[in-house]
Amino acid sequence: MNHSRWDPANIRYLFYGVTPAETTYSNIDLIPNFTDLATPSMLLLVIIEYLFLDERKYAFNDTITSINAGMFSVLSKYAGKSISAALYVSLHPQINILHLDPSSTTTWLLCFLAKDLAYYLAHRFIHEGGVFWSFHQMHHSSEYYNLSTALRQGALQDLSTWIFDIMWCPFIPPNVFIVHQYFNVLYQFWIHTEVIPPLGPLEYFLNTPSAHRVHHGRNPYCIDRNYGGTLIIWDRLFGTYAAERPDEQIAYGLVTPVASFDHLYCQFFEFKAIGFDKPRMKDANGKEVFVGWKEKLRAIFGPPGYFPGTKTHWFFFWKCVDDSEEGIPEVKGPISKYDRPCRLWLRVYLLIHFLLLIAAFIKFNELRSASTTWEDLFVYCSFFIISFQMYGYFFDCRWFALPFESFRLLSIFAYGLYISEAALTSFALASFVCLCSLAQAGQILIFDEKKTVIVNGNGNCTSEVGDKKSN
Repeated sequence: MNHSRWDPANIRYLFYGVTPAETTYSNIDLIPNFTDLATPSMLLLVIIEYLFLDERKYAFNDTITSINAGMFSVLSKYAGKSISAALYVSLHPQINILHLDPSSTTTWLLCFLAKDLAYYLAHRFIHEGGVFWSFHQMHHSSEYYNLSTALRQGALQDLSTWIFDIMWCPFIPPNVFIVHQYFNVLYQFWIHTEVIPPLGPLEYFLNTPSAHRVHHGRNPYCIDRNYGGTLIIWDRLFGTYAAERPDEQIAYGLVTPVASFDHLYCQFFEFKAIGFDKPRMKDANGKEVFVGWKEKLRAIFGPPGYFPGTKTHWFFFWKCVDDSEEGIPEVKGPISKYDRPCRLWLRVYLLIHFLLLIAAFIKFNELRSASTTWEDLFVYCSFFIISFQMYGYFFDCRWFALPFESFRLLSIFAYGLYISEAALTSFALASFVCLCSLAQAGQILIFDEKKTVIVNGNGNCTSEVGDKKSN
């Protein structure tokens, strides 16, 4: 098998287009990072879809936010590997009881089913398991549904799902399981699109774009449906399947939209909402909604839609609601999406820095390993996270976006001096000049609840009236 990142044939990894023979490895160290190999194909498909779909399907700010979330999720993996993979490799020799032949096609096919069932259970748990929803909601926070949405992942999701992979550890060899771990996730990339219609008989057993569109919807009939990874058979078996309704437009995103592009806020706000705010809720008369410590624990660990009186039942080791549509508002009228204006030349500036950010991220990921020093990890991760935040502040038109970006460029300049890299210092200096020019030209906007204002180079602010759509 060719392990070149730039091999066009790598696109088949996105469709589970591999054979057992070519993806069977005698040693886990020989398993390539199939996600890295498929990354160029994913980015190319995102670009193609972005260029050919109209602005109602893609947005500049949302697309960059989604791709940044994908990079953040990779950053959170130690030495580029998921928690479950690392634990699986460590635990398997200690608790293996079945001793399956790792080179057998039967083992490969059995693992395909086992991994997909593990994904179904994990995915369902992080939707229905109370505060554990906070680890996953980032993926659902986009109000668009396109290929870039597939990259929009929760940075810490591995912390909440590893147990479902580990439950197969006594039975399935790690060099088979890890291969399927890659392909199960990669397969789910192409189903994040509105371009592909229902696929006829394939809908009965495969997870398709149509089935997954339902999963991402906030319409009442879409809630807690279609958790499958590669197969949809588990949803049909456990009663969570729902077919797409051709006569009802799907509205995407969270039931209560997050209304922000602030990256860290989008990643983590739900932890506070469910873990702290919900158990302390009071009704219109000032009385506690969740009375007593047992009810407060149910507020935190019960289904996200749980309130006193909500009927629930056990599934596996968590509770889910009997009626997933209860309390979910109907989607009526034109579907509006959160947006803020972003002027042309600021977009150009942000796009150039975004392309360079992707290049830096790919390079960092190539060099990263278990031997990378903590100092280097801190520097690089800080740079990426600060950059993600910068985009969020500009997209939200926050007043401190300009000083924050100035700080980021100053940090790059200082680091360039520290490592004696003239190209880096020159780039930071040139970028700062461009940033000042954008401010002088009125290209940077600030938004408050009453008006949008333009920041001028002379320090004055003028109101802007009119359409605030950035697409």
